[in-house]
Amino acid sequence: MKRHPRLVALVCLHAAMHTLSCAAPYDEEGEPIDLAAEAVAGPPEGTASTLDIASWNIEWFGDTANGPSNETLQLQNARDVISGADMDIWGVAEIVSTTQFNSLKSQLPGYSGFLANDAAVTGGSGSYSATEQKVGILYKSSVATLQSAKVILTASDYDFAGRPPLEVKLSVTLGGVTDNVVVIVLHAKATSDAPSWQRRQNASNALKSYLDTSYPTGKVFVVGDWNDDVDTSITAGKASPYQNFVSDSLDYTFVTKALTDAGISSTTGYPDLIDHHLVTNDLSASYVSGSVKVYPADSFIPSYGTTTSDHFPVFSRYTWSGGGGGSAQVILNEICANEPGSDTAGEFIEIVNVGGTSASIGGWTLSDATGVRHTFAAGTTLAAGKAIAVFGGASAIPAGLTNAVACSSGTLSLGNGSEQVCLKDGGGGVKDCFTYTSALSGTDGVSMNRSPDGGASGTFVLHTAVGAGSSSAGKRASGAAW
Repeated sequence: MKRHPRLVALVCLHAAMHTLSCAAPYDEEGEPIDLAAEAVAGPPEGTASTLDIASWNIEWFGDTANGPSNETLQLQNARDVISGADMDIWGVAEIVSTTQFNSLKSQLPGYSGFLANDAAVTGGSGSYSATEQKVGILYKSSVATLQSAKVILTASDYDFAGRPPLEVKLSVTLGGVTDNVVVIVLHAKATSDAPSWQRRQNASNALKSYLDTSYPTGKVFVVGDWNDDVDTSITAGKASPYQNFVSDSLDYTFVTKALTDAGISSTTGYPDLIDHHLVTNDLSASYVSGSVKVYPADSFIPSYGTTTSDHFPVFSRYTWSGGGGGSAQVILNEICANEPGSDTAGEFIEIVNVGGTSASIGGWTLSDATGVRHTFAAGTTLAAGKAIAVFGGASAIPAGLTNAVACSSGTLSLGNGSEQVCLKDGGGGVKDCFTYTSALSGTDGVSMNRSPDGGASGTFVLHTAVGAGSSSAGKRASGAAW
């Protein structure tokens, strides 16, 4: 790859500040590099108003037997890239040493993060050992708060080359707007032989099935080292193993395909783009056009390919709003299945338009496993940022609550055990569904509510966990008006 002129930033590295070894590395001409004089930081790419996503395979990070030989220099360079780029969330791959990762994190003020084998990750320690390549995540604690983390698709461990994906749920706040996102970090099977291609395709099929089922709605990023391209495969004569996602353009978008189409590589030694960002349709409209890029770290880090990584970081940015961006997006937000007392008229379902435009919901339905319980009247609209509650009976609608109606069938008949509630449009298309258990419906008078309240991909919790009262039909969990 062509080397660009160095850009040396005024960043001082003092061994006393960072407690790092100062063994002198050498530049491409064989001259010693003065780390204090030549410490570098890349140009910033993140902005305060967008959600900025990065992925990076940091080659054999912390492994003394593989990858770059100077572990101290690799750590310094990784720190300079991440701190300089100023991105909000990083999905990282090929991290071997937890100690080295923690050292990196400690030198990135404002960032939190962990690897897939961390105790905070459900199923992590059983899937990743201390000496294996691991995926992980770093995120600005001022922007994101951890909700949960787990290793997924462990049944497809072989197809993922022993590196099953890490799924992290984060609550993100930007510009006063809070919503949930899911970040999945993966590191797919490498090499261009036919069996490896087949394993990548098998893994892709498993991943798509999981996403289709688990996240029919919601803001989901899948980022990392996919080890193949999305136009044609690196395996001669084969289609992309990720064609299943490319073909489903209504539900998924590879924002990195623009780089593929432009012939841009994401590694130091191969012509293809193999590091990708995939987003669900709830995010595609929020993508900032032209923001996807391969970060040219070799333009400011000397001998980047031998001192730092054989992969370049990949970036993409997204506008931020609490839901569906510029379009309407109506979600189930609160469900009271166990009414106060014994009058089932007190059951209710609250829906919220978390998108940016009004939604025409005339003819839409609320249903359970038995059938349709409510059909919204013709001409009904739901303005952006507004809610409507459907009660089991008119007698239970609180006085003065104007954004509430009685269900058209006369009863919601919500079970106090397990039950599925679905919101569908007039053509039967699913807009949102949620299946609850008695853990959320077993307390008399206490509803279940998304957390954060009004978050399109928020997790349902007991209302008492997000608001002062036991329920808040037609209002925010705080009791304020929508």
